[in-house]
Amino acid sequence: MLEMRLLKTFLAVAADCSFRKAAEALHLAPSTVTAQVKSLEDDLGFPVFDRIGRRVLLTEQGSRLLGHARRLVDMEAETRRALGSGGDECGELSVRISESLGVRCMPDVLARFRQRFPETRLHISTASRLGLARDLRHGSTDLGLLLSEPFSAAGLHVEILGRERLAVIAPPGSPLAALAQVRPGDLEGTSLFLTRHVWSARRLIEEALLEAHVRSAPVVDCSSVEMVKRCVMAGLGVSVVPAFAVREEVARGALALLDWAGGPLSAPVMLVRHEERWVSPAVRGFMEAVREYFGAS
Repeated sequence: MLEMRLLKTFLAVAADCSFRKAAEALHLAPSTVTAQVKSLEDDLGFPVFDRIGRRVLLTEQGSRLLGHARRLVDMEAETRRALGSGGDECGELSVRISESLGVRCMPDVLARFRQRFPETRLHISTASRLGLARDLRHGSTDLGLLLSEPFSAAGLHVEILGRERLAVIAPPGSPLAALAQVRPGDLEGTSLFLTRHVWSARRLIEEALLEAHVRSAPVVDCSSVEMVKRCVMAGLGVSVVPAFAVREEVARGALALLDWAGGPLSAPVMLVRHEERWVSPAVRGFMEAVREYFGAS
């Protein structure tokens, strides 16, 4: 009988065709991952990966194993959930969420979820959209909650729960802070600090700047809204962020919040899951808690 831990290691390596990334994802030493894959190959009687220089590729047998391994891992997880205490309140749930969105909604969502599932072990982490899609496909993540540009991907179900206002932020002492709205011409020579949450707004702003023949300073791409806020407060430039992420700073006068003159900017809140995987009671309960929160907010 194939060992489940070996199949999980195989799936982790296959996710990126990388032993190193699999070791990082599984919190194992690279040598352990290599040894587990070798054990799986010994059990099966054939190689599942070809190592060509630094490249790792699935063999023909490894490609055939991939779908079976996913189903076996899913069946094991379903069996563990079903045989736990009462079936509803046991097991684990892994959620990937946009950082700024998590800061806003997780306290309320978790309070709702815990009322029904007090014993479920939760794993909550942040991730990029591309990383989320990979992890949902390979079963290491159950759900994603994103504030990002709309997207579609094979095998994933994307549910839009609503839209969040995006706004321009500027240092309170800057000339921009005195404006009611920001126009393209106001950004001449100004640095823009942007995160992945505002990719769709970024295109709109950059097109408006181009049409108005405005030359802003080079865009600075940041992975953290908190980093962006600090840079803007330091007077290094302006940014476009979710309005909810700067409420405290605006309230105490540390940032000025402005509208974009070209029209209201917004980004969708999306709940993402694998469309073919079994939806456990805990997954369903978490989805309901998220829907309730955004339906009431």
